[in-house]
Amino acid sequence: MLCFWNTSSGTAGTADGEITPKRWKPYRYFLVFTTDLTLEIPKIIEYYQHRWQIETAFRDVKQHFGFSGYQVKSRKSINRFVQLSFTAASLTKLIFTLPPPTEKPITVKTVCEFLGIHWYHPKKLTQGLRVAYLQAQIRACGFSTSSPENTNSQNINTCVQKDRTLPFDKAA
Repeated sequence: MLCFWNTSSGTAGTADGEITPKRWKPYRYFLVFTTDLTLEIPKIIEYYQHRWQIETAFRDVKQHFGFSGYQVKSRKSINRFVQLSFTAASLTKLIFTLPPPTEKPITVKTVCEFLGIHWYHPKKLTQGLRVAYLQAQIRACGFSTSSPENTNSQNINTCVQKDRTLPFDKAA
């Protein structure tokens, strides 16, 4: 069965034409294929949305956290690396979704301006933008190996905290 989803009005239909688009509104087709003909259209779309979140999570972990480049063959090592990769991805996402109550959340505009891509206007923060922003924040710290006052880890911690307190800093 072939289903379509109208992204502008939020209505669903089948290729048989149960629902027809209004002529004055732009209509975008979003096609989903299924072999289970007993499922209702909203249920198919719900399953697809859940599956899409899983697929994008895997893509992000592969692209930004080294998941696809791991080459150790030990089952225990692979399990640990998979867990660490997804933990890193989850923490990156949490940093941007759980701002401290006294501060404003980091917006797409803030991230794009900081990265120097003011011409780019995505609808939401992608994992790639989050990772690039955090990497740029760390590079901007300018920590040095010759610092007489602090160790490098203290320099990084101080720099990040000056910019913005992270949600998990207060728990430690």
